[in-house]
Amino acid sequence: MCKSLFCLFLLIPSLNAWAESNRVTDGLQVLYAFDEGEGDVVHDRSGNGESLDLTITDVNKVQWSRGFVTLKNETLIKSGRPAKKIQQSIVQSKELSIEAWVKPANDNQSGPARIVSISSDTSNRNVTLGQAANAWEVRVRTNSTSVNGTPPIVSGSGTCSTELVHVVYTRDSTGNAVLYVDADAIVSQPVAGDLSNWDDDFHLLVANEATSDRAWLGELHLVAIYSRALTPGEVKQNYAAGADQDPVLAEKVPSPVARSVDFVNDVQPILRAYCYECHSAGNEEGNLNLAIKARAMEGGEHGPVLVRGNSLGSSMVHFVSGVEPDRMMPPDDKQPLNAEQIGILRAWIDQGATWPAGVDVLDPRLEKAREHWSFQRLKHSEAPVRRDGDVWTRTSIDVFIAEKLIKSEIGVSKPLAPNALARRIYFDVIGLPPTPEQVETFVSRYGEDPIQAVRSLVDQLLSSQHYGERWARHWLDLVRFAESDGQESDRDRPSAYRYRDFVIHALNDDMPFDHFVRWQIAGDEYEPDNPVAVAATGFLTAGTNSKLEEKFIEEERLFNRYNELDDVVSTLGTSMLGITVGCARCHDHKYDAFSAREYYRLLSVFHSGDRKSGKLPNGEDGLFFKDFDANVRTTWLFRRSDFFDRELEVNIGFPEMLSAGRDAEQYWTDAKSVSPKVESTFQRRALAEWITDVEFGGGALLARVIVNRLWQHHFGQGLVRTENDFGVRGEAPTHPELLEYLANDFVTNGWQFKRLQRMILNSAVYQQGAERWEPRGERDFDAMKVDPDNRLLWKMTPMRLEAEALRDAMLSVSGTLNLQAFGPSFKPYIPPEANLARNIQGGNYPNDAPDNADTRRRSVYMFHKRLVPYPLFQAFDRPDLLVGCSRRQNTTVAPQAMAMLNDRFVRACATDFAKRLLGDCGDDDAKLVEDSFGLAFSRLPSDSETQASISFIQAQSEARKERDKLEARLEAVADYCQALFGLNEFIYVD
Repeated sequence: MCKSLFCLFLLIPSLNAWAESNRVTDGLQVLYAFDEGEGDVVHDRSGNGESLDLTITDVNKVQWSRGFVTLKNETLIKSGRPAKKIQQSIVQSKELSIEAWVKPANDNQSGPARIVSISSDTSNRNVTLGQAANAWEVRVRTNSTSVNGTPPIVSGSGTCSTELVHVVYTRDSTGNAVLYVDADAIVSQPVAGDLSNWDDDFHLLVANEATSDRAWLGELHLVAIYSRALTPGEVKQNYAAGADQDPVLAEKVPSPVARSVDFVNDVQPILRAYCYECHSAGNEEGNLNLAIKARAMEGGEHGPVLVRGNSLGSSMVHFVSGVEPDRMMPPDDKQPLNAEQIGILRAWIDQGATWPAGVDVLDPRLEKAREHWSFQRLKHSEAPVRRDGDVWTRTSIDVFIAEKLIKSEIGVSKPLAPNALARRIYFDVIGLPPTPEQVETFVSRYGEDPIQAVRSLVDQLLSSQHYGERWARHWLDLVRFAESDGQESDRDRPSAYRYRDFVIHALNDDMPFDHFVRWQIAGDEYEPDNPVAVAATGFLTAGTNSKLEEKFIEEERLFNRYNELDDVVSTLGTSMLGITVGCARCHDHKYDAFSAREYYRLLSVFHSGDRKSGKLPNGEDGLFFKDFDANVRTTWLFRRSDFFDRELEVNIGFPEMLSAGRDAEQYWTDAKSVSPKVESTFQRRALAEWITDVEFGGGALLARVIVNRLWQHHFGQGLVRTENDFGVRGEAPTHPELLEYLANDFVTNGWQFKRLQRMILNSAVYQQGAERWEPRGERDFDAMKVDPDNRLLWKMTPMRLEAEALRDAMLSVSGTLNLQAFGPSFKPYIPPEANLARNIQGGNYPNDAPDNADTRRRSVYMFHKRLVPYPLFQAFDRPDLLVGCSRRQNTTVAPQAMAMLNDRFVRACATDFAKRLLGDCGDDDAKLVEDSFGLAFSRLPSDSETQASISFIQAQSEARKERDKLEARLEAVADYCQALFGLNEFIYVD
């Protein structure tokens, strides 16, 4: 028989009601029915002497329902005075029974977790009934046991589940103890000794130990203690009575109909006619929405209204039946439901409240969202047929591009010269300039077979370790990675680099993107013994952080905590899903169908954990995210983000506009069933599975967003130019069929970055020149007039090197780039005056950082301290990464020229470049100029450039000599090299 059928509600809290319900009352000392419905007091309903009421220490951590209370977070329910009446009666009778109707939150609570206890601390107790993982445990102190009541009586493994269960422990005067579960005796054994050493000064405790470190979570329906041992028959009698404190409740409610009930045909018409006016999108009175499955099952501000399998325990049935006339639904001015309609609702609930997918009555915004192109399931897309006579297209990408150009009567630009193409591919793929020898080799192969030459170069560079170093920077920008806390103190994070190394390794190894995402959200819940998987959760810890000392008031600590959780949720939304979920922190999203409730349901996934600086599974230091334990922390919906205005308790949930057919609970159930046994809630794993699920979750949008980001970094703009906003207010893609085609191809072929990039890099559209196109035929329009923003990709848009690539290029051409990979970051020299007036604690920036091989590594390994920006990077638009950055600004301002002229590092690289050229060329200025152009620009100089360069070097040499400067030629050539660094041709890719 389903245990939950006995979960009824206390409406007549008198001892007579207990007698009528056929419960055993002989020897009853205390009884708690948890029927208060609100407040912080639980009344003793036994009627035996002076009541021993209990007080809830933190009522914000419980949720009252009709007839039971749910413990959502650690709290303690304690008697106001010592439980003398219980203890003295039991000691006198030498017998006892403890009875509880409970529903555990999970079947792996450790501690063991205390359900009912008479004790003073974890080492001194009279008796305790608790949950030990997935078993029940009872400890009773006698003069033959320890003061802690050990050895305990423990039920077999697996006897505890997450269903409503009746647990009874009895011990008679001979010492024989029996543990019953649902009236079946599962353990029977003697417990030697008597109870003469019981301490009558101990309090009665429920749901925790007196020391508050053995919390039990779940539903409490009934707790009773007897001063005698119930017989097996009496245990059955109480089990049959269940948690029913109102024997006439069933008489107040119409009976369920005796047939199978269908939601769509039977139930939903009733809800439409009587409920949706007040309880659907747009008018959710009491925060209750009965039109959407996930919302209906969650309930409203007064808790759940549906208990699957238990219509008598469902407050919806009470409301529509008039059990409480003052809460009759619909209200008095509306026609009430008739007996048959109530019977249909009861039968539907008793039969499991089955609610098929796809029949929700959605918010009009949600209906609109379901039609929005980016929120739909992936659609199979075929490339257009290549036209006869087409000699331009090389890949399926080109066919899509060509179709748009042909329709607009715009011709394509001429291909980039092979030497310039080599430079573009090198910078795009590995972020470093090619050597003259590498350019020469490519140009030679290009002359023989252009297609094969490009293909071979692309394959070679994609397999380089420098590929990950280049592309990791794009991802690290997006997820706001830096190595200090930011905010006021900006403390260093010495081990944060392990997340950076994970990203580089993952990209070099071509880790499937869905795997890459899952590990960053919940790597520790997938592979807890893998240090790389654990370090991957650095994604969740990469944002700003402030460690507040205990002296700070609660308001400051809560403000700080929820700001950090908002940072995690907002970053996940923009970086992976391209939606601005952070807008819903205070109110429903203004444009997209993403509600404040959904925001807090998403936030609840991370609420049970926090950043942790500690040891990785291999013993190395790391910074990662970890759940506090296996218990889910209570999350509230804050009205307008005010954490003191707690409107509604919410559970794990994912955006409805991106979901189809599976809810968060199903993902969570699956995550818990397949996950390794670790102290974690596995809610993050549920989210990781949902966000990468193309069929039922957010995977389709995830694929579109990352494909668009890859395109953006290759072409300067995405196919969707609002790369962080794929919502209804974002821009539509310029080539929707192409984006859908690439997203499908990406997912179908294992979410592989490198495969997609091969397609892009080998395409003709990518290999176009960046020069302005001129009309070449009668039907060709002037592209600048038809498409001035180059949305149709008739040419390549010139792109400036990012600050890091610019620095790496200077090191590379100077011959001083240190290619040491991975490991702790280096701190470059920053002028002391750049650090003035900064209140930085826990790791002040050094004033004397050297310029040597250790600090001439690639810029991805440079220590990024948020409040101490590296001046050269700051000039060239490196973001501070207080928040994620999807696209860097591309300014042209005077400080950039000043930096190239006066920066100490730029001058040092120019000097080293000069030494390299002089070492190779000696006094041959013509060769020096030729080599310098080959290294810096991947081409030969023109005659005029050669002459102008030689004239400049000679003039600078004379000027240096006149000022009595030592090594005048070296300084003059360094002046020349520094001038090359400042040219657009060096700073721009092509």
